Order: sequence, then structure tokens, then C-alpha cells
Amino acid sequence: MTPAKPDNAPTRMNTTTPHPFGAPAKPPSGLAGAFAWIGAGFLAVAAWCWIRWAASAHFRPVDPGPDPLPQWQYWVLLLLQVGGLLAALYCLWRYTVRPRLRSGTFTTEGLLCLALPTVWFQDLLFAYPQTWMAYNAHLWNMGSWAAEMPGWMAQHPENMLEPFVTFYGYIFWMFACMQLISTFMHALRKRLPAISQAALLWYAFLFTLALDMMVEEGAIRIGWYAIPGGWRAVSLFAGTPYQLPLPEFLFGAVQTLSFASVLHFRGEDGRSFVEQGARNTGVRYLALAGALHLFFFLSFSMPSLWSGLHSDRWVDGMPSYFTAMCTQYRTRPEACGGPGIPTYRPPDVWLPQP
Repeated sequence: MTPAKPDNAPTRMNTTTPHPFGAPAKPPSGLAGAFAWIGAGFLAVAAWCWIRWAASAHFRPVDPGPDPLPQWQYWVLLLLQVGGLLAALYCLWRYTVRPRLRSGTFTTEGLLCLALPTVWFQDLLFAYPQTWMAYNAHLWNMGSWAAEMPGWMAQHPENMLEPFVTFYGYIFWMFACMQLISTFMHALRKRLPAISQAALLWYAFLFTLALDMMVEEGAIRIGWYAIPGGWRAVSLFAGTPYQLPLPEFLFGAVQTLSFASVLHFRGEDGRSFVEQGARNTGVRYLALAGALHLFFFLSFSMPSLWSGLHSDRWVDGMPSYFTAMCTQYRTRPEACGGPGIPTYRPPDVWLPQP
């Protein structure tokens, strides 16, 4: 028989923190914690490189050279940069600021809008061993942090550029693609309730592959970037300034689908699977940033490094605003990329000099 509790016995207080969705909060899970540590690591390295870049002589616009932009391209790129910035700001208001003001908490979408631009740090890793892809130097830019990256091997890192439209493009472009893919998966699941998870992801991959091919080729056609050193044997429009290597949008599709999966697959509390068990907003943000950076690194950065090591000779006819990373292009285009090109060894900026 259980003894009766005295009237003056202390009552155990429920110290569980209320969950914003109504469910009790859980202690941080191993998965959320692991992703958060990965995110903290990537963000720390990114901050270090960006601070050194901002304080360096490389923090200046890259010279686009003598070739002018075609008039139609100038206006299209201006619309991309201005319209894209306005769209990114709207997304931040719609998914980050407004829900926070209304509910006092950040949604998964809101934190993703804040985490996605940090992936810009990895965007230039495609050129780490050898430059085979180039951004348009007429776009708003202040060079890049290539010279601050440890072990950078491509030629002329001081002329490597990362346009700002790519930074906020991860909001208005990548986030839009993630939402579209997630909507496709929801519609497919509704139409085929018995579909397996593997089949769902396979059909989503095919959808993403077609989407990425259209987006990539469209970006090349308007002059956002070019892939002059792509592998011609497996490229669409091979040998022209508009060539698109098939591995490029294959890697891009895997990467975009992995990002969309972070948005799509949620727990009952409405949070992404990588956030489950995170106690506070800081851990949630770091976990989401860690997942994005890790997935980007494995699905795009590392394959792009391999592509760079197997790049082809640059195609002829590239305008000067795509060739700032190869000052020899006008006289010796074969020196810009392809087999037999020596790698660059920059001064070691990570260790004290003797």
C-alpha cells in the first residue's frame, strides 16, 4: 500500500519549457547537436575569411576589361540584381520578421532564409584547384576571399570575384527552388499516398534535375556566369560560351534536392528533422546552417573540386568580363585551364611568417 503524501510535502514543479507549437520541449538530440557543431565550424571559418577579405587590398571590384556588355544584357542583369534584392528582402520579411513579430518564435522557413546566404562562403570552391567557371565582372562585386582560403591553388585569386547577387540569390533563387520542390513532393504524396520514401525522392530528383538544368542554362544565357573550362565531351552547347557540362547540373540537382529535403521533411512540431530536440533558437539556426553547409560541401563543393581537376581547355570567344581570373586568355587561352596547367601556391596566410 502506498503511503499517503503529507499535506505539507513539497510539490514537484513542472520545469519543462513550453514548446511554441504546444508540445513539450525535448533535450537536444545527438543529430541536432552534431549539425549545430558542424554549422558553428563552417560559420567560424567563413567569418574568418570574410573579415580578412574585407580588411585586405583584394576588397575591391574586379576590372571587367575592355569588352562592354550588350545593352539587353546590361538591363537584364540590372533587373536581376535590383529585383533579386527586393525579392530577397520580401522573403526575409515574409518568412523571418513577420512570423517572429506575430508569434515570438522563428519558423523553419525564417531561419533558413537567414542561414542560406552563409552558403555563399562555399560558392567559390568550384575554382579551388583550377578556374573553370567564372562570374561576370560587370555584376556588383568586391572581388572575393579566394586569396584568404587555405591552400588555394587556382591562378590569380586576387581577380576571383563573387558577385553580391549570388549572396542574396540563395534567398530569392535557392529558397524559391526549395519551396517548389517541396510543393511537388507534397502534391505527389497526395496523389500517390502509398508511394515509398525512396520513390518519392527519386521522382523529386528527376523534377529537380529538369528544374536545375533550366535555371543553370538560363543564368548562363543572361550572362550571370559562364563555364568556359567545362568538360566538353559531356557538355550541352560544347565549345561555345554557353556550354553547360552535364555534371554541373547533376551535382546541382543533388545539392538543391538535399536543401529542399531540409525544408520538406518535418516533425509533428512543424520543424525540420535537423532541428528536432534543439532547445533554443541559436541551436536551431546552427543546426540548419550546419545541414546546409554539410550537404552543399558533400553534394556540390567536393564534386566541383573533382571537376576542376579534370577541366578542359577554355572555349574561344569569351569576353573580357569572364576572363579576369586568367590574364593570359587574350594571347594564350590554353594557359587558362585544362590538362597540364600548373597549380598556384599562394603565400601561407594562416601561419606566422618566419
